[in-house]
Amino acid sequence: MSPSDSRPGPRLGYRPDLQGLRAVAILLVLLAHAEVPPFSGGFVGVDVFFVLSGYLITGLLARELQCSGGISLAEFYARRLKRLLPALAVMLAGSYGFASSLLSDAELRAQTASAPFAATWTSNVYFAFAAVGYFEELASRDLFLHTWSLGVEEQFYLVWPLLLLLLFRLGRFREDAEPRGRSVLRSGLAIALVLSLAASIYWTYAAPQAAFYLMPSRIWQFALGALVHFTFESWRTDEIGLTSRRGRKLAWTALMIGLTLIFGGAVALHPNLPYPGYWALVPSLGTALVIAAGCGLSDGRAGPLAHPVLVWLGDRSYSLYLWHWPVFAVGFSLGFRAQASLSVGLVLVSLLAAVLSYRIVEQPFWKGRFSHFPPVRVILVSLLVMTGVVFFLTPDLQPSNDTAKAPDLSNQWRADVPVIYRMPCDAWYSHDRVEPCIFGNESAPNTVVVLGDSIGLQWFSAFPEIFPAPAWRILVLTKSACAMVDEDYYYGRIGKVYRVCTTWRNAVLDTLERLQPEVIVVGSAATYGFSEESWVEGSARVFGRLSRSAGKVFIIPGTPTLEFDGPGCVIRSLSPSGHIDRSACVSRDRLGPVTGVSNHLKQAAERFSNVHFLDLNDLVCPGGDCNAVSEDGLVVFRDSQHLTDSFVRSRVRSILEKLDHAGNR
Repeated sequence: MSPSDSRPGPRLGYRPDLQGLRAVAILLVLLAHAEVPPFSGGFVGVDVFFVLSGYLITGLLARELQCSGGISLAEFYARRLKRLLPALAVMLAGSYGFASSLLSDAELRAQTASAPFAATWTSNVYFAFAAVGYFEELASRDLFLHTWSLGVEEQFYLVWPLLLLLLFRLGRFREDAEPRGRSVLRSGLAIALVLSLAASIYWTYAAPQAAFYLMPSRIWQFALGALVHFTFESWRTDEIGLTSRRGRKLAWTALMIGLTLIFGGAVALHPNLPYPGYWALVPSLGTALVIAAGCGLSDGRAGPLAHPVLVWLGDRSYSLYLWHWPVFAVGFSLGFRAQASLSVGLVLVSLLAAVLSYRIVEQPFWKGRFSHFPPVRVILVSLLVMTGVVFFLTPDLQPSNDTAKAPDLSNQWRADVPVIYRMPCDAWYSHDRVEPCIFGNESAPNTVVVLGDSIGLQWFSAFPEIFPAPAWRILVLTKSACAMVDEDYYYGRIGKVYRVCTTWRNAVLDTLERLQPEVIVVGSAATYGFSEESWVEGSARVFGRLSRSAGKVFIIPGTPTLEFDGPGCVIRSLSPSGHIDRSACVSRDRLGPVTGVSNHLKQAAERFSNVHFLDLNDLVCPGGDCNAVSEDGLVVFRDSQHLTDSFVRSRVRSILEKLDHAGNR
């Protein structure tokens, strides 16, 4: 998202309601990122910004075309750079410095990997094609993830003036009359809208990351804003908007419908939907209606969006958008999402940073003492600034020195994984073939199968000791993020329904019915967003097939999670002498979020006499409190949810006792 121009250059009449609309958009984004219910769909605020930018930028360029018959590309790009780059550069450098003083080295590197791309307006391309491993959890908290939308807008700014100039020339070439010229412009924009929307809908299902992040699948939203300009701008001057009672009534109706679509989308939509696709039409059409309505309401000076508080916030929306996500990301890494009061504190810190950025950085370059430099100088200096920011934020480009800090020890804990992840046991979402890893003698008289996702398989290393060779062989069947629940579900990491999981799970159940092992141990995370009915009935369908395949089946429920990165917290709490402050890395009352799912699994398991419930969560979080470090000094978590293999191995005796107790019930 980005703000509109004010001066210099061609100028639209001031619309306070559009600043109020900016405020609505940024508030929705803030509510979504702060995880405030029921605004999980607050990401639609970005769609609002896209449509609004299409309206404003098209209006500015259209006025220049009407006045001069052409577009000064150098002046246009210089205006955009003066308006957007200074605040962005300060945010990037400030956030990096802020994070480097609070996060561990490993966290900092993982969470700022996109920085060079953010500085060059290409982070959307980076995120569209980034190949992130399943266990690279920190990458999902990239401090500059939000800059993808700025990349989309900047790329839009590169092509949009050229498209409008082409359409303008075609209109003038075919006929000099103004109506004919506007007809060509509208037709061209409509074609761009339809083609881009069709591509967006197709890519949403065929290539979800490309659909979400890349400019071609978003250009229809800018085109929608442009069509609003050419269709409804006349309301600002004729009697429909200024004197007609019927016109004002229509405008109020459009405003209410538009706001309903925007807020309704923020409440009804959620991250587990294919997006943008069809769903993005909801906030986009709502935004178009709100903008059009303002054209007929006293030039946007009437209505709720013109309230001075909303206008004030809208003026600062760009800086607030820039700063809120780095503040949130660092705060969440430190565990600040644990309490509502801490989340409110993050919002206040973001707002303070935005106010300072607006006054000290934005305004001077926008319409202050630094706003009058010649376009060529602005472009050259901007290129130098971007180069400098890239160099500053890319440690690999900087010269090494002998006084560099020692390697971050937390990387050792992150790499403390079961041996199965150094073998081809887990294909994640790449294919649905059943490819077991086998441990022990294949001719062993007894077989135990360990089945599940990465949360279930984090316990693997205990089982070779509990079921030792040569009497036992162990088969590992695992697929990360694949729930052992007979239900389809949307998987956000791949942007679509995880049908690979469904096919693989069914094939595994068929294989086990043929294999008939003595024991099956199955487990998966408790964080899948199933309803109670889906948990109970979907699990029962799986347990029923497993019960017919094995003598005994043990169900391990999902483990509780931390509210921060475990290794990162431990390394930050490590004193120079090597002492760890355990009190600094604890998440309290963590059994609550998994207890409901555990009860659903118990309810499903009780239907089958040979299916037993093996609850190991009190080993991980004694008394319900999860600590990144155990009482005997072992690091418990290798991220925020997976256990270290060393911790699992240290609890084999306790696991065996619980398994014997569960199996004898």
